[in-house]
Amino acid sequence: MLISQRPTLSEEVLTDNRSQFTIEPLEPGFGYTLGNSLRRTLLSSIPGAAVTSIRIDGVLHEFTTVPGVKEDVTDIILNLKSLVVSSEEDEPVTMYLRKQGPGEVTAGDIVPRPVSRCTTPACTSPP
Repeated sequence: MLISQRPTLSEEVLTDNRSQFTIEPLEPGFGYTLGNSLRRTLLSSIPGAAVTSIRIDGVLHEFTTVPGVKEDVTDIILNLKSLVVSSEEDEPVTMYLRKQGPGEVTAGDIVPRPVSRCTTPACTSPP
């Protein structure tokens, strides 16, 4: 028989926007239940913006290669997932990336809408 104790909560601040919380002691298996509930609550209640879809002219699926582009579409998608964007809108916002001619494409080439912005203009594709 386990003697239950009142759990204690401690916080370790890692950076300006990251912390690590420790709740102990917990009954065996209860950490998974508590952690999953906290994760689902945080994901549903913290506002934010992210790239959720892309469209590339002439591309039918993510395994296509684009003529004249060094990376395949899968690598482009992975790079876009790492963008940090913000939006004042609750609804989806369309942003455009237009680039012609040879050269490196960066997040700074994205044309934002007035209610949104890309906060990582130095983000480039890996070599």
